[in-house]
Amino acid sequence: MKINIICYEDVNAWILGKFAKKMHENLTRLGIESKISKCSDPLCDINHHIIYINFNGEPSSIDTLMVTHIDDSSKLNLIKRQLDVAQMGICMSHETMVKLVSLGISKDKLSYINPAHDGVIKPRKIVIGITCMVQDDGRKREVFLDNLAELLDPNVFMFRIMGRNWDKQVATLISNNFVVEYESDFDYDKYVKLIPSLDYYLYMGQDEGQMGFVDALSAGVKTITTPQGYHLDAINGITHPFSTYNELVDIFISIQNERYSLVKSVESWNWMDYTRKHVELWEYLLSKKNSISYNLPQTSGYEDGIFSVFRHTPIVFSERKELLKLRKEYVRHLYYKIKNRLFKL
Repeated sequence: MKINIICYEDVNAWILGKFAKKMHENLTRLGIESKISKCSDPLCDINHHIIYINFNGEPSSIDTLMVTHIDDSSKLNLIKRQLDVAQMGICMSHETMVKLVSLGISKDKLSYINPAHDGVIKPRKIVIGITCMVQDDGRKREVFLDNLAELLDPNVFMFRIMGRNWDKQVATLISNNFVVEYESDFDYDKYVKLIPSLDYYLYMGQDEGQMGFVDALSAGVKTITTPQGYHLDAINGITHPFSTYNELVDIFISIQNERYSLVKSVESWNWMDYTRKHVELWEYLLSKKNSISYNLPQTSGYEDGIFSVFRHTPIVFSERKELLKLRKEYVRHLYYKIKNRLFKL
């Protein structure tokens, strides 16, 4: 298979060029002959256009179009004309694919592949802050922190603590691989900088309240604290209330799972899989062209790519509503285009 990736913009200029380069790199890794150009090559098996907007409608072997931002009626009409020639429009989302089907484009001409990311941006740790002193009578319930250190993921949380007598808890956290920034002495200037740097302010005591809670709210910081004393008088001030240790565990596990869920949502959206999904689509189109039977590859749990051709879960759209929306956007686009030209005059 020989692939020609047609990128109509400078490949070093912006995001579309990045798509072209990443696909070319990964096609090469897969042992597939590939090149990037600015025009079609009829000698290539596949001419993949990034994006559809500049495709001139001249057929050349098998043409596939990257489809995105169909946000006015002129673009809708353009992609309809282009897909009379091109074999496949590859949308960036399931929603767009289904919307275009509802607006009159044949499902046989559409698929979708979710975009990819570089996988180099790692999540910042969630910063938990404590600013009080541990008392001899244990009323700050500092033992809760020792127990949490055994349960929570140090890749998700870190701690910033200011106040005396937290040495034992700090040692426990560090031994469990947590990052801890600890100031045993109160320093007002550092305190003023510390509070706004927090994601959550934690207070575990049940002794009417803690002034750090008030300062955290003033800084717009979310709170995990006990519903008692003047904490209750700060309307909507307690983000996560708890009284018992088990309730505190549930709060932290919920926050931790939310982080896991966010990261996992695009965990598999990498450039190699993005490229493989295109290759599977192209193999399918080549088999159709050459009248060869096609065997669907083993699913990896993906809904996009080749599986979006054979599996279609409909989303109900009102065709009239969507057309009116696109026409409205097109009129708005023309208005600003004319306005800008008049302004230049």
